[in-house]
Amino acid sequence: MPASHLTKPSDPRRWLRRNRYQEGPDFLFLATQNGRPPEKRPSRSLLAGVRLRMRAVRLAKQSGVALAVRTTGCSRASIYRWIQAFEEHGITALVEDSRRPQHLRRTVPNWVDTVIIAIRLHTYWNSKRIAAEMERRQICRVSAKHIEGVFREFGCSRGSVPPQPGPRYERSSPNELWHIDIKGPFFINMEGAGYLKTWIVGMVDDHSRFVLGLRIHTDAKLAPLLVWLDDCFEIWGQPIEMMSDNGSPFVRFLPGLLPTGFGHRLAERRIRHLRTQISTPWTNGKIEAFWAVLQREVLDRHRFGSLVEAETALTRFAEYYNYHRLSGVLGWLTPAERYDGTPFTDRGFENIPALAHLQDWLAATMIAA
Repeated sequence: MPASHLTKPSDPRRWLRRNRYQEGPDFLFLATQNGRPPEKRPSRSLLAGVRLRMRAVRLAKQSGVALAVRTTGCSRASIYRWIQAFEEHGITALVEDSRRPQHLRRTVPNWVDTVIIAIRLHTYWNSKRIAAEMERRQICRVSAKHIEGVFREFGCSRGSVPPQPGPRYERSSPNELWHIDIKGPFFINMEGAGYLKTWIVGMVDDHSRFVLGLRIHTDAKLAPLLVWLDDCFEIWGQPIEMMSDNGSPFVRFLPGLLPTGFGHRLAERRIRHLRTQISTPWTNGKIEAFWAVLQREVLDRHRFGSLVEAETALTRFAEYYNYHRLSGVLGWLTPAERYDGTPFTDRGFENIPALAHLQDWLAATMIAA
């Protein structure tokens, strides 16, 4: 185990745990981190009260009740009651019961807690996202604070250090700035036919985080990239500016050479090409954040057996990401709501890949409640 995982949770230099998992029991472990409900230990004030009563009982037996009253400041009636309780049940009888009601009336039904734990174990969403998802999907309105309490009670809480926020920027309207990037290589096991080397190219809108294009290619050459880029322009129009990193095929580093075909295509359409600074991935942070989500929710959860299977999975995820996945940085809206105003009409667990199989159970639970 890396040394970083052994440091205290409050250490700001501790590496954050990343969700790298496969579908199955290992993900359940990740969602709980082998968590257990916290043990209810007596508070210091409670222990101090037991010590005071035990001292009063000992003094009363050794030197009389009068000395115990003068020394401890307790009343005679209390000391006599403590002596009788100690003789009948021992020191445990000196623990003072709380005067608060033993069973407080719950403001959140029990079935809601069950739904919260089911969501946590299947998705590992945090409390704020679960609260937003349940409210917008018309399941139940519950606070993030209550959900945190449910996590602690059932052993699903896991401490972590929040990441340090970096520089933030955002364009004021859609199609002002698009982010484009290529990730790879990724290898697909072709079930006995060896491994297929692939790259994934994606493009997102800066203002809305809307995925404008997502495709997997078997090479990183320029020609298929330009064809895909023209398809995106035909469907979504074109931006004022487009941002990329300094990798091939976007940029030529040697002076005196003509720009790449990518730069020519943007120049033909009068699109300004913005390039990130060297070693500053956060400059192109919108697409980098999308890659992290794609890695966590698709690539780490599936083993593709063919190129067609991978293409189908990416197409489905892009649709889910745009129209059904709520985004915290957007104020718990979907990218489509911000990009073109497409309304969010999901109810329950429908259209959530990790929870869709629980839709019937959720409906029956809500009806029974």
